[in-house]
Amino acid sequence: MEERRLLLAVALSLLVLTAYSLLFPPAPQPQAPVPSPVAGTPGPAPSAAPAEAAPAARGSEAAGPAPVPAVADERERRVEVSGADYTVAFSNKGARLLSWTLARYKDARGTPEEMVPASGQLVRPLDIETGVAAVDARLKEALFRASAETLHVAPSAPAVLRFEYRDPELEAEKSLEFQASGLVGLQVRVRQQGRELPARILWGPGIGNPTPDERGVSGYQEPSGVALTGAGVERRPGSKLPQPADRFTGVRWIGVDSHYFSALFISPSGAGAGELRPMSVSVAGSEKPLVLPVAAVDASGGQPVELFVGAKDYSALAKLGRGLERVVQVGDWLGPIVVPLMRLLRFVHGHIGNWGWSIVALTVLINLAMAPLRHYSVVNGIKMAKLGPEMRQIQDRYRKVPLMDPRRQQMQDEVAALYSRHGMNMGSQMMVGCLPLLLTMPFLFAFYRMLTVSIELRGASFLWIADLAQKDPLYVMPVAMASTMYLMQRMMPSTLDPAQQRVMMLMPLILGVTFLNLPAGLNLYWLTSNLWSILQQGVSLRLLQPQREKAAREKKPR
Repeated sequence: MEERRLLLAVALSLLVLTAYSLLFPPAPQPQAPVPSPVAGTPGPAPSAAPAEAAPAARGSEAAGPAPVPAVADERERRVEVSGADYTVAFSNKGARLLSWTLARYKDARGTPEEMVPASGQLVRPLDIETGVAAVDARLKEALFRASAETLHVAPSAPAVLRFEYRDPELEAEKSLEFQASGLVGLQVRVRQQGRELPARILWGPGIGNPTPDERGVSGYQEPSGVALTGAGVERRPGSKLPQPADRFTGVRWIGVDSHYFSALFISPSGAGAGELRPMSVSVAGSEKPLVLPVAAVDASGGQPVELFVGAKDYSALAKLGRGLERVVQVGDWLGPIVVPLMRLLRFVHGHIGNWGWSIVALTVLINLAMAPLRHYSVVNGIKMAKLGPEMRQIQDRYRKVPLMDPRRQQMQDEVAALYSRHGMNMGSQMMVGCLPLLLTMPFLFAFYRMLTVSIELRGASFLWIADLAQKDPLYVMPVAMASTMYLMQRMMPSTLDPAQQRVMMLMPLILGVTFLNLPAGLNLYWLTSNLWSILQQGVSLRLLQPQREKAAREKKPR
């Protein structure tokens, strides 16, 4: 019974499947393409449909391989990279740089310092240039596809940002590796119809956006092009660059720098090629256009070009190597003194916490170390003052005698006899008088240079002064500096005649006017040094007072 039921079920299933296949036949399968017959081998005659498709197939074969898939973005986007010390913003339109701010340094408004010049329109930092005008213009308008819209750079590991663009004729890629050291590795590649084009990376025009107040400081210089070659550091102001460019070979680095900031391309081989170009731009706060430099570096070698953008901090640049610290103008002769002074100023600041008071403290320390030499200078000045009246008499007698006249030798003999009567030797006395000045002047100039190039003073406040790198807004320090210099001259005995003394009294006024627009940090240093000199002269004169009184008593007739 069960077997019959099973057979009946199988039969009914077969009947249902047969009826379904008859009522719903399957769709016809497409025929496989008929292979082209080999020459000399007979083949089946083609049907009408394949005959119509044959011309299209032959046209497709003649067009070559299938086109490369296009790579582009559908709209313009802002791409941001943030690190501990900087924030960088790009537009994917042209993969162009919009902003590069430094978190540690503030502008006059208190916002992070901007390194991208606002005057750049035709040229912007990190633009790609191939030398083919049509390609360069197209790259600026292309909507690149970025690997990320936001990217954070960790202190311990690099982060990579890529921009890609591809169409049937043009292919371009820009890659930036933000390294933990602060450097950025740059690679660019441009192809036109499969052919590799030479590529350069640009920075400019200039760097940053200096304010009218910064330009008003005495000694301010507009951004310059700078390169390190085998001949040393070569600096070119934009106004002195030739047209169309000043080309360099064998460069270790090349870029643009201002007083406190720089953007430098580092050649991967240490001997790359680059150029500096002049560009006329309109700048806010300037009545006429300025000529600013644009730097270009060859990036066609396949190896990444490194980029530094930031402050001209000598110690930080020295740690990065590659000779970057040489962009800081410490001077070839004064450099061995300036660099230790920079480190000493930072050490003092680490204990005091204010850059203004650190300048005061370091100035006092240096003057304290030079105190013995200055004391000898005061002693020598007093001795020479004693000889003053008699010396002037001798000079007056021979005033009209020509320099080459033999009687000039008689004058020298009388001067030597004068020194002998006062128990002094003319040669040794000249040495004692000049040696303190010769030993102290290099340190004074080095201290001056150190304060000029120290990035730490930019934005540092002191008492009523908001920025030690700017001029004193109330002009208190220049006036005080000139007054203390006048007081110093009044205190010190002089060997000059009255007419020469009146001329010398004009020096404080001249220097005071000169120092009006100098940075407040320099005025603070000079004022502190003058105050110390007044104090030391007073102490030295007081210590020498008994000797002077004794000498005066001995000269009185008995």
